[in-house]
Amino acid sequence: MARALAHVEQIVWKKPIEGADRIELVGVLGWQCIAKKDEFQVGEPCVYIEIDSIVDKDNPDFAFLEKKHYKIKTMKMKGVISQGIVFPMGILPFPDYNIGDDVTSVLKITQIEDDVPKAKPVDQMTRFKQQHKKLYNNKLIRYMMKYTWLRKLMFKFFIPKKKAKGFPDWIVKTDETRLQNMPFVLETFKDKPMVVTEKLDGTSTSFGLRKEKKRKYDFAVCSRNVRQADINQKCFYEDNVYHEMSNKYNIKSVLMTILERYNATTVVLQGETIGESIQKNKYGLTGRDFYAFNLVVDGKKIDSTEAINIVKEFGIKWVPILDENFILLPTVNDMIQFADGKSVLCDTLREGLVIRDHDNTTSFKCISNQFLLMHNL
Repeated sequence: MARALAHVEQIVWKKPIEGADRIELVGVLGWQCIAKKDEFQVGEPCVYIEIDSIVDKDNPDFAFLEKKHYKIKTMKMKGVISQGIVFPMGILPFPDYNIGDDVTSVLKITQIEDDVPKAKPVDQMTRFKQQHKKLYNNKLIRYMMKYTWLRKLMFKFFIPKKKAKGFPDWIVKTDETRLQNMPFVLETFKDKPMVVTEKLDGTSTSFGLRKEKKRKYDFAVCSRNVRQADINQKCFYEDNVYHEMSNKYNIKSVLMTILERYNATTVVLQGETIGESIQKNKYGLTGRDFYAFNLVVDGKKIDSTEAINIVKEFGIKWVPILDENFILLPTVNDMIQFADGKSVLCDTLREGLVIRDHDNTTSFKCISNQFLLMHNL
């Protein structure tokens, strides 16, 4: 299910900004946004558009964002942080909307990560070189491939077209909800011990194994949204980092062992791949590495405090656990400030935190505002 980037919400509070006569702060869910003074009243419905969004450049209501390339990011003005933009209900084509309605598609809004250039398809000659190096280096073969009809014949037999498999419906895509979108959890789960892990800034990576028949299994290697066919499939990165991690840790064998141990039908291991060429390698790694954050057996997540020991047996790292019995702080602002801090991996700001209860009934992320401002996100 696609993330709701724009939704109908309610103004829950208003506050003046010191030294500002024309603007003020307004609260939506757990977010705070800068708005024109007296443009909104408390209790009034509005359209809230989240950070990480790209608005429709052909919509005149968004023309003022041209200099920002129509992207909505965290900003700081007059000493206060603003995240997202609040619009009057008049930007919607029809008046009949309710609080909580998703209007992302109505306003033609997309996510910033979807704006990343897609990898160019690999031509057949390059695929032939990658998959059949010894054959390609044969002088006779190289000579024969000068002729178009022989080249086509070689491609037909040695690099047959494979029908790409879609993202497995038995793997849930990873995308934690931000605390600001679900502030009610602070009351619902107050006084309940929670597990806090560091959120790593990399590329989401999922591995899955499903038992289909007695001796037939479906093994899947995936990025956040795409199933990666093999090591030669082109992705955004120069190398297929997802299969690289699968090979590095012999993931298929690991999942098979776990599947048999639990007498399960499916097992999924999800995490973050970080390092060289990924998100500017904020952790300064040489090469790349994988850190798991979800272990799911037959659709049930294993508690992090247990899962870390399971994967450790196979030499697989788990995202840093900062606190196994954390008690939620009383306000969203308290939690977001708590998310600020240094990474466990190196001397750099951490992206934030992921917090979940031991029963895995709820989880959410707190992204550090310091991190967002430093990296213009």
